[in-house]
Amino acid sequence: MVSAYGAGLEGGVTGVPCEFVVNTSSAGTGALAVTIDGPSKVKMDCKECSEGYKITYIPMAPGNYLISIKYGGPYHIVGSPFKAKITGSRLVRSHSMHETASVLVDPVSRSITTSQQEEPSDAGRVVAKGLGLTRAYVGQKNTFSVDCSKAGRNMLLVGVEGPRLPCEEIIVKHLGNRIYNVTYQLKEKGEYILVVKWGEDHIPGSPFHFSV
Repeated sequence: MVSAYGAGLEGGVTGVPCEFVVNTSSAGTGALAVTIDGPSKVKMDCKECSEGYKITYIPMAPGNYLISIKYGGPYHIVGSPFKAKITGSRLVRSHSMHETASVLVDPVSRSITTSQQEEPSDAGRVVAKGLGLTRAYVGQKNTFSVDCSKAGRNMLLVGVEGPRLPCEEIIVKHLGNRIYNVTYQLKEKGEYILVVKWGEDHIPGSPFHFSV
């Protein structure tokens, strides 16, 4: 019983507001959830109108955006998800390939909640601390911590290379809030290289060089 229409469901241009209407007039009371996934974050706005709700979003990078519209729970309306093709120039520097923005309308409290998941990865904001970055001992557990809480979303990659053999064991443990504890053990003396990357980029100080 819920329908959606408007040019914004089919396409648009970067930096220009795209609009569509979700018609809930004959569907009864229910929660509306709109999610837009695409190559950039979008600024999304939701306003009540006579037929239901008018959604406006501004894409910041060209590409395909998936617009999911759910009503009354986890149920897609007819036609959802819609695929909008956005053209124009890229207006953001973020290299993330996937960003999500969502809006939730609760009909009981009449509240509209929007969330922007804008977390571009920035390896320069990763902070590593601990003795294991500059000194290590044969046969002992050497440790250091890596704080990625301010560095956006990505994967932590750690590698240790020795004079003849690579590191026998590296344990990367996530402690929560993108803070990691790294433990490694070495079997031979010599010069080592420790690489710590956040995604494809070295964190500050990496690669680390030390003697064992």
